[in-house]
Amino acid sequence: MSKKSKKKPRPKVSGATRTLLKRFKDAVGEADEHLENEEFQQAMALYYEASQSADEMCERFLTLLMKTAPSPDYRTLLMEILSWRLRYLTAQYDYHLAVAQTLTGLPREEWVARLETLLVLSQTWVGKLLPILTEVADPKLVKRIRDLLVDWVSGIRSLVAKLKTWGMASAQASRVLEWAIDNGIE
Repeated sequence: MSKKSKKKPRPKVSGATRTLLKRFKDAVGEADEHLENEEFQQAMALYYEASQSADEMCERFLTLLMKTAPSPDYRTLLMEILSWRLRYLTAQYDYHLAVAQTLTGLPREEWVARLETLLVLSQTWVGKLLPILTEVADPKLVKRIRDLLVDWVSGIRSLVAKLKTWGMASAQASRVLEWAIDNGIE
């Protein structure tokens, strides 16, 4: 007696999503090959392309999660997860700055570069939150997001002020702050 096993239906993937996934996989595969051949510039460019595809997929999933959440409580929980990730990145600013302040020369520049990377990551994260802010109808959730964004900008302002005080300028920090103000976050 044989049992017929039922296949689980595969989720449908749109053409645009399939293209995005293929672009990601192809870029990572090619980048790995260039890295093995010590062709670092080509590898960096392809890894960057892959990261852009991954970022776009993340945005699609966040949008889908917000649209399909069964209740406002689920949306609130998702926003809390996203907000704590942003708070983590913001807390890292002061840590990296404190380490950089104790160093001199190239090590200091490396820690400032790490700080600038965190700034760009947090800017990307905020860029994901802004569209959600316009789609959410729950006033409590909108207020939570706005408060989070105000805290984020306040952290960047504080960082820029500390950098100036300590003579450690960062053009990236100023650019991220300018981007935030241009996007109406104050």
